Parts: sequence; structure tokens; C-alpha cells
Amino acid sequence: MADEKKSFWEIFAIVVTAIAAVFGGLSGVAALITALNSDGKEGAAKPETAPSAQAASAAQPLSADDAARRAKAEAEIAKAEAEQAKTEAAEAKARAAELERKLAEIASAEMKAEKEAATAKQGDVTVDDFTGMKLAYVPGGCFNMGSSADGKDYQADEGPTHKVCVASFWMGQYEVTQGQWEKIMGANPSKFKKGGNYPVENVSWNDAQDFVKKLNSRSGKSYRLPTEAEWEYACRAGGSSKYCGGDKVDTVAWYEKNSGTTTHTVGGKKANSFGLYDMSGNVWEWCADWYGRSYYVSSTQDNPQGPDSGSDRVIRGGTTIWSARTAYRNGRSPVNQNDDIGFRLVLPIR
Repeated sequence: MADEKKSFWEIFAIVVTAIAAVFGGLSGVAALITALNSDGKEGAAKPETAPSAQAASAAQPLSADDAARRAKAEAEIAKAEAEQAKTEAAEAKARAAELERKLAEIASAEMKAEKEAATAKQGDVTVDDFTGMKLAYVPGGCFNMGSSADGKDYQADEGPTHKVCVASFWMGQYEVTQGQWEKIMGANPSKFKKGGNYPVENVSWNDAQDFVKKLNSRSGKSYRLPTEAEWEYACRAGGSSKYCGGDKVDTVAWYEKNSGTTTHTVGGKKANSFGLYDMSGNVWEWCADWYGRSYYVSSTQDNPQGPDSGSDRVIRGGTTIWSARTAYRNGRSPVNQNDDIGFRLVLPIR
């Protein structure tokens, strides 16, 4: 039984011999093995890729009609681009001309202001061309700001008295009126709508800043709210009276005992020595500064600007129901709108 079984090597020899016979020796075996490993991939012809339609199309020259149509389309595009460039150039030229006109107006206004400042003296008045607002010349100088603790109506935030010096400026003779507000802003926010010559009220500090911004844009000038130091200096007008313009409150102010708790036309009382009206009474007036209760302790001497920060802005002058004393101070939130708060403007001298 064992003789009938053949070993692996005997079987392998038989297979190799048979293959050699078929393929012509060992080279045939190698050829067979190579053919099996290549799985028929070697030597296979690869089909040629057909040229794309795009390439074929590109290769073909345009007809005369197509070339003409393409040239016409490109010419129309170029023409449209040229027209657009022409329009943009015209608009740029117009903007440049408008800017040049505004610059000329500003330069003219500056020259006028400089000329007026060079010759201005106490008692002089200038008029804003756009609103008709009249401004009195306030010559610069020094004064004692605040009040002393031994005063009858002294408040803690009014002291200590301290020397302050301010530069010259123009200041509105009157509080900004409802008519002037309407010329710049349109709608009248006042509670007491009794006429264009009444002070505008019910305006916040922020509202006053919007008015200033629009007025400056139209006039080419640099109006602003007065600093608290400028306001008190202008109010005192070189004197030391209890009220802005004198010691008799009925003469210079609309206040709690003569106002009927309502506003009155501007300029209805006596002016102070600088020609300024209603600095005491009628409505509170916004100032530029932040309100600092103890600011006077550390205030600078020359053109003080108030604290660097705060929650309230300064209001001065009193109202128809509040104290109208020269030194009396108060503050309100810059978003506060009350029917007893208005403002007047100053125009710095450059």
C-alpha cells in the first residue's frame, strides 16, 4: 500500500516535466508563471482617448460672422465700461467741487472770526448767519470761582473758592430758543410751546450735543457748550454779585416767586455787564463738564475742563423754581430731559 503512494517531490517532478514539454523547457515555465502573475495586464493595448469636444471646438477657427459678433460684443462691453468710468469721474469732480466750496466757506468764516477777535471788545455782538443767534464778546480774564463757607446760602460743592482764568470767547446772549432749535433739528421737544422766542427745554445733554454737531456742520464754525468755569465767569461779568447781573433777583431773573412756574421769552430781564441775559433763572443751562461734587478742591487754574469722568453733567443758572444764585451748582444725567433744562452756546476765539 505504501508503495502505491507517491511523495510530494515525485508529483512535483512529474508536473514540471509535463509543463516543460508543453512550453519548451524551463523558459516555458517562467513564461507561464509571468503570464499568470500579470493577470493579462502586460501587453494589453490601451484605447486611445477621444479628443474632447472643447478641444475640438478650440481647434476649429471661428467663422467670419462669429468673429464679427464676438468683436461687437467686446466693443459694447468696453463702451459700457467707458461710460461708467465717465460717470464716476463726473461724480468725483462734483464731490471735489462741493468740498472745495465748503472749505472756502470755512476759511471765510475763520477769517471773519479772526478779524472780529482781533478788534473785538466788551459789548460787541456777532450774529450767526444760519440761526440768527446773537453772541456777545466775553473778554478773557481771571476771577474767584465758587463761594465761601461763611456765605448765607453756601452749599458744600461750591467751595473752596479758587482762582480760575479763562480765555476770551463769544457766548450766546440768550438761551437757545425753540425757533433756533427747529431750524436745525426740525421737531420742537419743549413742554412750554409758547413761541419761537422762548427757550428750548426738555432737551438732554446728548440732545444739545446733536444740535451743536448739526449746527457746526452747516455753519462751518465750532460752537460748543461752555465749560462750567466759562459759564460762571460770564455770569459774574467781572463782579461778585449774588445773581448774574446784580443782587436784586427780580431785576435779572425769572425764578420761583415771579415766574408762575413757567418759562418766559428770552431777554425779558436785565442783562449783565457782558450783555448776557437770563444767566440766572428761566431754565437750567447745560455745561460741557462732568459734575464733581468736590472738583473745586483739585481744579486747575487755567481753562479748567472739569473731572475726567462722572455720571452727571453740570447744569448752572437755576430755573423758575430753583435757586438762581451765581455760585449754585447742580448735575443731571446726560440723558435726562426735563422741562426746566435748556442751554446756550459759546464760540471759541482761535
